Amino acid sequence: MKRQYGLARWLTAGAALAVLVWGTGLAAAQELPKVPRNRTLISQGWDFYNQVPSIDNFNPYAGVLLHQRNSMHYTVYESLFYTNHFTNELIPWIAESYTYNKDFTELTVKLRDGVKWSDGKPLTADDVVFTFDMLKGAAPELLFSSAIAEWVDSAKAVDPLTVAIKLKKPGPRWAADFLATGQSTRFVVVPKHIWEGKDPKTFNNFDLAKGLPMGTGPYKLVKSDASSLFFDRRNDWWAKDVGLVKEMPKVERIIYVPATAEAMPQLYATNQIDIGRNIQSGVFEAIKVQNPNLTAWNAQGPVWGAPNGCVIGIRFNVQKAPFNDVALRQAVNAAIDRDQIVNLAYEGSVKKAVLPFSSYRGMLDYVDGMGDIIQAAALDKSSVERVAEILTKAGYKKNSAGRWQRPDGSPLEIRVSVGQGDPVGPVLGEQLRSAGFDTVVNVQQITAQTEALTAGNFGLSVYPHCGSLYDPWQTLEHFHSKYAPKEGEAAKNLRAPTRYANPELDAILDKLEARQPSPKDADYVALAKQATAIIARDLPEIALFEEIQTQPFNTTYWTGFPSSKDPYVAQPLPWEGFALVIHRLQPKQ
Repeated sequence: MKRQYGLARWLTAGAALAVLVWGTGLAAAQELPKVPRNRTLISQGWDFYNQVPSIDNFNPYAGVLLHQRNSMHYTVYESLFYTNHFTNELIPWIAESYTYNKDFTELTVKLRDGVKWSDGKPLTADDVVFTFDMLKGAAPELLFSSAIAEWVDSAKAVDPLTVAIKLKKPGPRWAADFLATGQSTRFVVVPKHIWEGKDPKTFNNFDLAKGLPMGTGPYKLVKSDASSLFFDRRNDWWAKDVGLVKEMPKVERIIYVPATAEAMPQLYATNQIDIGRNIQSGVFEAIKVQNPNLTAWNAQGPVWGAPNGCVIGIRFNVQKAPFNDVALRQAVNAAIDRDQIVNLAYEGSVKKAVLPFSSYRGMLDYVDGMGDIIQAAALDKSSVERVAEILTKAGYKKNSAGRWQRPDGSPLEIRVSVGQGDPVGPVLGEQLRSAGFDTVVNVQQITAQTEALTAGNFGLSVYPHCGSLYDPWQTLEHFHSKYAPKEGEAAKNLRAPTRYANPELDAILDKLEARQPSPKDADYVALAKQATAIIARDLPEIALFEEIQTQPFNTTYWTGFPSSKDPYVAQPLPWEGFALVIHRLQPKQ
């Protein structure tokens, strides 16, 4: 029987929130033109809020991430390029192309002719250069500015539609990562004629009467208060004028409404939102009974959702005993039955992972050839006999109670840290106990778990590793020693909390970083496999399963959402490519 995950409590909370949201938000919007519900798309966005936390700051680089992650990237702002991570396809948008020089230190970006700001003025190379210079000049105080300052030496306008960018070091992935991929932060071109002379650290970019925030997208912000944001379709849009799209979007109004996690099931079940944050698969199945119009990436379960580029796994602190011993890490891996975790903890709604890579198309071209690494390291062989073989060889012994002790005879206790609400803890804990480990499962609030990872106050923590989208290096580089702080110091990157350092691996990663990634480059593939084999041997982390997000799409009013049968863009709403979903939607009624 499927667990309901406290569904009744969630529905009650959702009903209470609905009164608050709709009772205030819609009443306050009466001065706006009326738009029928079947021409209105209602979005919860992605992050959980009781109310809009910032109603008068729409600066993409100094405002709250709420607007960038939840609404602005598929309404007002557009990207130079989009990427379909499922197919690894680059989709030119504001720009038409980019080309590198031979050593990947310079690139030329060609802009599309005819792109216009919402006030009718053309978007030109001057706007792009102005944005780069603004970010560099205000680093590190603006969002994304430190990364730009680290990489960009200069940006110059060659002509109105051509930008020449000089990098400070070879960056064969820089354009794909900085100009065509975005989630929490992204590169947003701002209009020079609006921003020039303003302090980008304090400019709030908000004046509805003057058309601010101003972008190139097909929507404009027309209402902002604590209950909601309203975006109405503009009368004209450059993409239709130049023939990039055949028609204006069918969605005439987009409403962003904040909501808490507890409220989400009720809002989906009662058609009060069309898109929003993912929910647990068991909850999805329960509310789908109430609202059969709810769909997901897959038409059938138990794997309803789609990958998001992250792998959930065990992150070890390899600077700290007892997990500074590779033999113990290997023994922990031998104790783990991934299939059991998938089936018992997640009811088959996720897919097991043996290597720390996503299953996006660009990654499968590499991972499909790594079976020999998995076999050589025995990564997917679970047995208590293998645990005993590894530990006995390393000098570990069992005490009179049948529990493993350290080689010096002192007690060995494994404390497993998991996030609150994560069902993996009990299953993983029991697997380790069955293998002879004295095990305690420590459930933490996500904030506390994250702080412990950063500070190094952990031994074994189950946590997402978000990395590779199209290239193994994107994950592997998180094991470079440049991210390993001295003992007692904070981690430099949350994606690299293991504190692992290995000069042998560093040398390989440095070679990979300087090369253009391609599964057709035999030398590149060989280097990637060498690096992966080292990680599989030393196990600073153990991959358990790929994070699969069940993101409901409500088809009561709209059709055309991405799916496994029509994967025209990756599904997570924060990805920059979600703008393409809005363009594809068709009214059902």
